[in-house]
Amino acid sequence: MSYQVLIVDDEEIVCRGLARFVKWDLYGFEVAGTAGSVDEALAFLKKNPVDLTFMDIRMPEKTGLDLLKILRQEYPDVKSVILSGYSDFTYAQEAIRGGAVDYLTKPVVLKDIEELLKRLSQEFSARRKETKIHSNRMEALLLSAAKGYSRADSVKFNLPKLNRWYGLSMVLKNKKLTEESLSEKKEHMRHQISSIVPSAIFLDDEIFSLFCLLPWESDSAFGSLTSLLEQLCTGLEEWSCGASKQKYGLESLHEGWEEACKAQRYHRAGTNEGIILYQNIETLFSHSSKSLQDILPELFCLITNTETRTQAPKLLNSALISLQQQKPTLTQYQSACISFLIELNSFLKNLSLKDEELHSGLKRILNRILLSENMQDSTACMTEYLEWLIRLISQVDEHSLGKDVIREIQLFIRHHYAENISLNSLAEQFYLHPNYLSRLFKEKTGCNFVEYLTEVRMEKVKELLRNTDRKITEVCEMAGYDNPRYFSKVFKQYTGVTPREYRETESDDIPFEPSKETR
Repeated sequence: MSYQVLIVDDEEIVCRGLARFVKWDLYGFEVAGTAGSVDEALAFLKKNPVDLTFMDIRMPEKTGLDLLKILRQEYPDVKSVILSGYSDFTYAQEAIRGGAVDYLTKPVVLKDIEELLKRLSQEFSARRKETKIHSNRMEALLLSAAKGYSRADSVKFNLPKLNRWYGLSMVLKNKKLTEESLSEKKEHMRHQISSIVPSAIFLDDEIFSLFCLLPWESDSAFGSLTSLLEQLCTGLEEWSCGASKQKYGLESLHEGWEEACKAQRYHRAGTNEGIILYQNIETLFSHSSKSLQDILPELFCLITNTETRTQAPKLLNSALISLQQQKPTLTQYQSACISFLIELNSFLKNLSLKDEELHSGLKRILNRILLSENMQDSTACMTEYLEWLIRLISQVDEHSLGKDVIREIQLFIRHHYAENISLNSLAEQFYLHPNYLSRLFKEKTGCNFVEYLTEVRMEKVKELLRNTDRKITEVCEMAGYDNPRYFSKVFKQYTGVTPREYRETESDDIPFEPSKETR
């Protein structure tokens, strides 16, 4: 990604000349825009990210030095270079004190600018790398806390201090996107939300989803921000979106994440448009039975496996009996049943079922539950819906049923190959029985899970050996192996040579093919 440059000068010919004749792209820069005054520059900065400004000192009304002061306060990461026909040393001194990285006199020598760009490019590259490392570390810590695995300690880990914020959970509806399209849509949405909430923090929690922390200091209702997002974010209809209630501090990160995800799943299960606010559906979850919600992954595993589908009604019936023994009111019982079906329906979106049938079936049964006069009638509705669902799934061709979920698992493996991935952990992650997942994976990909994981890891290893000078022990760890000897053995089985021999072979530009036994 190129570093963005803004040229600020009241002489249009200077702006055009610099934009046209300097070899910006040669050093990784790109002219994002030009401005004829300080006010124009500030208006541009509000809407566009900028890394570097070239500005004249003498301009009508506000000067370049005025702009420097504003940049230092409001855009501290933006670097500035002063251009002026006034070579008086006092201007240079004041510009440097104001935060300028350099001072060039007019007429500007292009060679001097390009030498400056070469130096700044190196500085920016080092800063971007450092920022990326810190950003990845912060994201990992926040995501771990959001999912309830750890506690977000702002002081210890230098995390951002959020006073008031909302969580926004977003999942792409189309699971057939290419990896390139998937990345583009995520990046596009990040950019759009950041333009509305510049301090937004994004967590890439799953392959097709984003979780955003939206700081919101205003006392006005959060609905005004969601309305703004709905109006200004193009392509939002491609996402299922849910927002948490207002939260305070990072201590409530896990709670905010859970609320936003529940609202998002409610959106995903139904036909609603826009962003679902958890505060509007909270009553559905406030009386939910823990035992009923707990069976969701197991129930989903049962109904997606041809060998275990008949066991699903018995599991649901046992959970409903357990719920009744807690002696809830009829309204509480119905709310628990409805929230359960909404959650189940969101899981079903991973399968190749027709959305229209799922929506109509769910809507029909929810209306019947709400009109039920007692718990027995509500229970009968639940059983009837599950039996209808099993018949619907059974009618779908087994080969196409799990096609999308296997592709999603392949994407997950390619993004998380360095982690300790097992068949059981994947089955738990995607709510499938391990035996069913193993068979399905083999049918859809032509190889078993271990072979696919090994292939992904080995291709990454080959890339690292070719394109970096990292030690082989480092490459071993980066590929997800903790035993160097075992790593070398697997690599030789896959390629026919040791990692060291492969690196030497590639450096001599000699073509190489995997051994026959590994194909």
